[in-house]
Amino acid sequence: MAPPPPAPDLSSYPKTTPPSVLLVIIDIHPLSWSLLASPPPLPSVPDQPAIDKAHASPMTLPDFVTILMVFLNAHLASRWGNEVVVYGASAGRAKLLYPPPSNAVAGPSKPRPNTYLPFQLLDSRIEQGLKEMAAEEQDRLANGDVNSLNQPPAMVSALTKALCFINRINPHTSASAALVDPTAAPDPSAPSSTGPDRPETRILVINATPGENVSTSSSSLDPSQTNGEVDGNVQKASGGQMRGGYVGLMNCVFAAQKAKVPIDVLSLPPPSIDASPPIFLQQAAHLTEGIYWQWNGRGGLLQYLHALYLPPPSLRHHPFAVPPQDAVGFRAVCFCHHKTLDVGFVCSVCLSIFCEPRPVCLMCKTRFPIKSIPTLKSLASYIEPIPVPDTVPPPPIPKNSKSQNNENNKKDRNKSVVNGNSGGGRGEPIEID
Repeated sequence: MAPPPPAPDLSSYPKTTPPSVLLVIIDIHPLSWSLLASPPPLPSVPDQPAIDKAHASPMTLPDFVTILMVFLNAHLASRWGNEVVVYGASAGRAKLLYPPPSNAVAGPSKPRPNTYLPFQLLDSRIEQGLKEMAAEEQDRLANGDVNSLNQPPAMVSALTKALCFINRINPHTSASAALVDPTAAPDPSAPSSTGPDRPETRILVINATPGENVSTSSSSLDPSQTNGEVDGNVQKASGGQMRGGYVGLMNCVFAAQKAKVPIDVLSLPPPSIDASPPIFLQQAAHLTEGIYWQWNGRGGLLQYLHALYLPPPSLRHHPFAVPPQDAVGFRAVCFCHHKTLDVGFVCSVCLSIFCEPRPVCLMCKTRFPIKSIPTLKSLASYIEPIPVPDTVPPPPIPKNSKSQNNENNKKDRNKSVVNGNSGGGRGEPIEID
């Protein structure tokens, strides 16, 4: 007789879960939602006929807000004491949508007999906040400020406000105190940092902007100015926007990582609109132990929100499971042209990153010896791009394809180098005085 199966280890399951505070940052850029409202046809997936039958589903902002309301109401109903904070990120500005600030005049809200009052307040306030932001965008266009639509969504500003909100509601805990003073000692009279008295905080970023515009600036320096001779006004303006973009986003990520606040990311542009994911938001989710997921454009957003983002961080490993994450590219952006780099040049004084060696740093104005420029350029030609880590198995390569032939050629070349028959190698290494 076979022995009975071992009993599950119940000690790994949490006995109780603290209340959860969910901070949502929704991207409401009008140009991004115009693309989502009329998406191109999705590529066919012959290997998965069940997915191939689902066609591309357009997604408008009102439809998505309705789905988001159901998800937020489910979060409030999951546990007594759960809270919701919603920020809206538009072109160049961010605003708190819910809860309204203390000095705001709340409109009349008549209670409905068949509606839970917190649900009604949440839905009405978010709807009112979105209408106010849409009216502000119309006023900007009516005043002739058309260039404002070309600005990226203010994700950095919204993330900064969300982290400040977290530090304000938990000012004395050790994790949140790291946002202000990393060396601050915990207050013994404060509630426990791991017990049920301390609320769990997490940030959910809903990105609707395709590409890397969520963290880079729309303006860049003139590519012809490659010798560091840049006008002071141009350098100051573009450099300041860059600090508010890539550098500001990384500062928010490191602050959230220190405070143990996970940043979840939901990227709405499907692969037919955005083939490459926003790598900086993907890095933010990876570094803070959050969840990154890209919508496939075939509907089912409410189910994905409930399955992936509804469980709090304390329940994501037991009893729930985190979905497998895609490979993360840990690349940076140059401060001169805002391009994603595999290999860059870093200023030794201010740690600014550039795509090519420069005699004068564009940020701190440090001068470097001109004779070192040719040496750096020659050394850069021998550096190979850093491959993306293979955290997810690559798709199978069909037979008789060009990529497979190229891989076979690379293997043959590697064998010849090992055997000593390099046949026109790189030559002797360059010695630097």
